[in-house]
Amino acid sequence: MKSLLVSSIDEYSGKSGIISALGNIFVERGYKIGYFKPFSTFDDVDVEVIRDILSLKDDEELICPIKIESYAEFMLSSDPVELRKKVIDSFSEIAKNKDVVFIEGSMGYFAGEAVGLSDIDVSSMLSSKILMVAKYIGDFTIDRLLSASKIMGDMMAIINLVTGFKRTYFGTIASKILEPNGIKLVGMLPKDEMLAGLTVEEIRKALNGIYLVEPQEDVLIENYLIGAMSPQTASSYFRRSRNSAVITGGDRADLHAVAIDAGIKCLILTGNLEPPSTIIGLAEKHGVPIILVKEDTLSTAEKLGKAFGRVRIRGEKKLKRFKEIVEHYVDIDTIIKVLGLQ
Repeated sequence: MKSLLVSSIDEYSGKSGIISALGNIFVERGYKIGYFKPFSTFDDVDVEVIRDILSLKDDEELICPIKIESYAEFMLSSDPVELRKKVIDSFSEIAKNKDVVFIEGSMGYFAGEAVGLSDIDVSSMLSSKILMVAKYIGDFTIDRLLSASKIMGDMMAIINLVTGFKRTYFGTIASKILEPNGIKLVGMLPKDEMLAGLTVEEIRKALNGIYLVEPQEDVLIENYLIGAMSPQTASSYFRRSRNSAVITGGDRADLHAVAIDAGIKCLILTGNLEPPSTIIGLAEKHGVPIILVKEDTLSTAEKLGKAFGRVRIRGEKKLKRFKEIVEHYVDIDTIIKVLGLQ
């Protein structure tokens, strides 16, 4: 049995999506797989979601043996020796009759250091190979990878959200800088508008809003616009945008009508101000969902911006698309070889 710890430099880097995609690819290649997440929080739904995606039978309590509410209290009350035993025992059960177990790291490779549950500790504890996922946020991403490798040792790496000429640029960096320092770059994943999008329901939940008009289909919103201009200016502005939501005051009925006619996919009305019944009727006719929120337009835009920055790979369409991207842009054969499965 082999194990692969999928770690990350930061949270929201794409670990869960990569494990889901790799898991399905390995199954298609005939391998028996397992999934393990030693340390998480009670509000983390990754275990349940990935267990379902990969059609695994292991109990959730076995997959994730340690769940916490308050990390500060956990640091003071826990015994690292007992935690280590619990992780090893649970992992041993998960690993039975498996060819490879994918281990999901914490929110960053350093998280859990105080109780001996950081990815650094787990990789050593379970003798796992390491796949480090780094979200590209600038050229210093390379330095952060090198720092992680200096602490954790040799590793494979995937850089996420790499676009344009940076792909060629990173190819040169991999051979001249990463590989001599023990980092094998096995993939560079491009930014994909579909994967970066949110469903209308995800937006409603993120904004704690209510539906005035419910969505008639599973619409994916790729970006958002703020409606704070004249209707004349807004019309061309809205028409140029694809699969967008518009955030505007609930009292801007003139803008609401223009947005709906321009093909906007969702209206987000702020200030807890409901529009006239004519707008409700127009939205229902065109199949445009309307979400009402209490906050003002600026606060709503800030909150939605954060939600777009924390997009999860969920839903059949996104999962299928991400698997296609991983198959195309990740060197699966090298991962299999490094794991010693050939």
